[in-house]
Amino acid sequence: MSFAFKKFSFFQQLEVPVHDFPPNSTSHCLGGNFLYVGCDNGTVQLLDDVFQFQGCYNAYGYKVLYMAWVQARQLLVTVGLEEPGISSATIKLWDTERVATAATAVTNGAVSAAGSSPPASGVSATLAANVPPFRIQKVFNSKYPESEVTALAVTDRAGSSSGILIAVGLAAGSVYLFNGEAASQKGKLHHTGRLSARPDAGELWKVNALAFTQQRSKQSSAPERTQQSPVGAPGTAPAVSTTSSKLAALTGRATAAATGSAAASEAAAGVPSAQHEGVWLHVVTEAQTLVYHMADLSKTILDQQGLHCGSCAVVRDGVLLVARDDALYEYTTDTRAGCTAFDGIKQGLGLLKRYLYVATDDTSLDGAASSQLHIVDVRNKLVAGSFPVQGLQAVVVGPGGLAAVGAGGKLMRYYEVELNTQLEVLFKRSLHKLALDLAICCDASPELIAAIRQRWGDHLYAKAEYEAAMGQYLETIGHLEPSYVIRRFLDAQRIHSLTRYLEELHARGLAGADHTTLLLNCYTKLKDVAKLDAFIHRDSNSNSSRKGHTRSGSTGAAGMAVLYAAANAARRQGGPAAEPSGEPTPKFDMETAFKVLRSAGYAAHALSVAERAGQPEWMLDVLLEDMASYVEALAFIGMLSRPQKACALQRYGKLLIPAAPDDTTALLMDLCMPPPPDASASADSDDSYVASVADFAHLYTDRPTRLLYLCEYILFNSSGSPPNEQLLYHTLLELYLAEKLVDDEQEQGGATQVAPQARRDKARDLLQRGWQPHMAQPIYDPEHALVLCRQHNYTPGLVLLYDKKRLHKEVLAVHMAAQDYEGLIAACIQYGDAASGGEPQLWADALEYLCKQPGDCSEPVSQVLQHIEAKRVLPPLVVLQTLATNNQLKVSLVKDYVAHQLQAENAEVSKDRETIARLQQETAATKAEAIKLKTQPHVFQNSRCAATGQSLELPVVHFLCGHSFNLRSLGENDRECPLCAAEFKRVLDIRRNMRAGALKPDEFFTQLDASADGFAVVAEHFGRGLMNMTAQSMASQGATL
Repeated sequence: MSFAFKKFSFFQQLEVPVHDFPPNSTSHCLGGNFLYVGCDNGTVQLLDDVFQFQGCYNAYGYKVLYMAWVQARQLLVTVGLEEPGISSATIKLWDTERVATAATAVTNGAVSAAGSSPPASGVSATLAANVPPFRIQKVFNSKYPESEVTALAVTDRAGSSSGILIAVGLAAGSVYLFNGEAASQKGKLHHTGRLSARPDAGELWKVNALAFTQQRSKQSSAPERTQQSPVGAPGTAPAVSTTSSKLAALTGRATAAATGSAAASEAAAGVPSAQHEGVWLHVVTEAQTLVYHMADLSKTILDQQGLHCGSCAVVRDGVLLVARDDALYEYTTDTRAGCTAFDGIKQGLGLLKRYLYVATDDTSLDGAASSQLHIVDVRNKLVAGSFPVQGLQAVVVGPGGLAAVGAGGKLMRYYEVELNTQLEVLFKRSLHKLALDLAICCDASPELIAAIRQRWGDHLYAKAEYEAAMGQYLETIGHLEPSYVIRRFLDAQRIHSLTRYLEELHARGLAGADHTTLLLNCYTKLKDVAKLDAFIHRDSNSNSSRKGHTRSGSTGAAGMAVLYAAANAARRQGGPAAEPSGEPTPKFDMETAFKVLRSAGYAAHALSVAERAGQPEWMLDVLLEDMASYVEALAFIGMLSRPQKACALQRYGKLLIPAAPDDTTALLMDLCMPPPPDASASADSDDSYVASVADFAHLYTDRPTRLLYLCEYILFNSSGSPPNEQLLYHTLLELYLAEKLVDDEQEQGGATQVAPQARRDKARDLLQRGWQPHMAQPIYDPEHALVLCRQHNYTPGLVLLYDKKRLHKEVLAVHMAAQDYEGLIAACIQYGDAASGGEPQLWADALEYLCKQPGDCSEPVSQVLQHIEAKRVLPPLVVLQTLATNNQLKVSLVKDYVAHQLQAENAEVSKDRETIARLQQETAATKAEAIKLKTQPHVFQNSRCAATGQSLELPVVHFLCGHSFNLRSLGENDRECPLCAAEFKRVLDIRRNMRAGALKPDEFFTQLDASADGFAVVAEHFGRGLMNMTAQSMASQGATL
């Protein structure tokens, strides 16, 4: 064995005490779930995964020589002798499904009859089933001379879906080729050619091994993997299997069996042709190693060394492996690929999953036959196990794994320990690289591979090999918690390794916000601007332009702002920029990167991150707070959508207005005005958005003049109602009424403020504009407006508002508080006329107010008395009582008023006396007539009907009113005079209304309040008798009526 191989104990040995492996075996082959064993009595036995007998069938009349398995067809190919003598050599193809069914059925029947399972060696002849072969073909005929059969290889051809290609090696140095159909029952096998493998000189020409391989082309640099599975797995077969019951070194017989690879080409009668393109046949003789291209049967000599043991060649992954005494040689279809030193006289070679098993002669000096079975991993240069075997007879790869048959039929099985156990052994010996390679070869899970790399990295870290350790930790990303690695490399001396790890973490898209923060802090501590640029612009399609902007200060900031805004504008309009740019999403947390860069003072880089993230707020944070680029910020805001403009100005207005008040105000004017109509824009689109001035009023705390201009522009230039119009009125009214209205810069510069009186005049116009006569309710809140007017002592506004609200007494109170006598009298004239729905009580209030004034109020009192006398709005007694409260008023002031009132009273008294006399006379006459009607008979002397003017004819109806009617003229209504009924009904209605009015005192008091002369109202109701009406009196009157 070579010292290049490390030796381990990854396999365990276990003896199988009871087994049915036949001692007279000549060849064996793994196929499906069974191990097929050919015997020297012509039978083929079927063994299961624990080497127990499952069935047997008769294959040949004399002996089975070689066997091969075709995985794709599920066929078993055998070569054997029907009778002693080589001339009876025959190739047979078996349908393994039929064979297994028939063989197991016969065995089960025999076991049931016998009651036990007899040894296979004792019952093989009696339990053998007779199953016809699927195909049969003689090896020799007149054209193909006889010679000892020494090798067999089979493949299903690549050019056909149902063909099969068979090669038989002979001791004479020839190879016979057969092909045929394997799918249909009527197909046949045919001789298709003969290959000569004899060397030009010498007598060593016996063919000891054959193997088919398949490649796409002869010039292919890497051989294509043939259709095969690791040996030992159920249902698989090796590419080449050269086995015998007694190894050639022990028996002197070179026996070999080869299974076909998955390479296939279409069958055709006659010689091989281009249909076999890509199919190659390796031939190993005693003197040479050759390869034949089956498309044209061209021969290539790969090596001038051959093989003396037929069981020492095998194909793995399209490469032929030949075990010679000094080394293991590898051959492709072109040349010898290499060799691996492995000393020892070879007795056998085979495949076991990823391993090779190698049997070597270990015969002692005393001549006792002994062998060593090595299980070798050539790729990783290790021996997984070495076991001594006394009297080795066969090495078998069955359904249950690897087994060796020794002297006396002793059978040993070999099991591979678990991968974790193997890894622990390697870790203890610090063979982390070998452990990693082993796990990869075993197709271990990514988690296990990451755990191995972690342990390797820990080992290197403990040895202070930090860079190498980081190389392993990098491979654990995605499986190992990043904090485990980060904590180990937080020292300043290891910041470069930490940066490398964090970069890879971001490149794989697995970094979180904390990782981004840490990486950027590493860059800033290292002051590595180049790496910072590369990190920010990683995977970007426009790195160069962005880096230029990053390094160019405010000009670059403006450029990026304009570019971003233009892209947004095009996106909103559905232009070309609306399509995806194709730029991949950054593999780091943009917000975290932005915050870290700002805090570290890298404003330009932070701006670049904000631009790439598409966050206008971030960009404005940098432009305004870090770079103080107000002009660029305003230009950028101007290119955003209208809702984004509003949000930006609300957030950054406090910074923009002091720096650029006019430009900011102009931007707000445009934003708060409805945009020009656009037929393509919907009502809900961003282009139709209109902001409210109320959202920005708080920004103008130190600049009220510009807020005034903004509100006036929005209110007086809007075609419709602007948003929050009420609040707009309130703001503008408060600005108009303010005593002082000067911006900060004007005050510092000594500028004069806007004239207060001019603003107050505008305030009255504003109040009238917001509450026009045709409006039921004002646009503004009248209560709020009253508060503002009262707060700023604005009398015209109070009068206007109280007038609109019909609060006439409050109007008078305003004039009284201002001692505006002219306004007071004018208000009384306007609101105190009862004829026009006014309140006469206002005159009394005004007169009372004037009488209580301490100064000389003769002139306004005289004017009030004139209006009271002219319109008779107050009783004289009330006027005199009110005037009497002021001791300073002269009698001459009221002399004329009293004289006029007395004259009017006297005239009214005379008129009333005349009315009383007339009514008394009418009442006396009415009473006399009533008495007469009640006490004296009434003579009716009418001769004509009052209705028709015709002569009265009996029957006649006379009424006490003096009218007479023919009965036929009255019809059915003969109870009342039709001529007097209307007047009588009117009188009844009057009495009914009087009774109803007596039960409604509210109407009486309403008339009393509305009348200027309340005494006259009371007298009228007494005269009608309404004051004497009660519920009982009206009930009795109703009964009499």
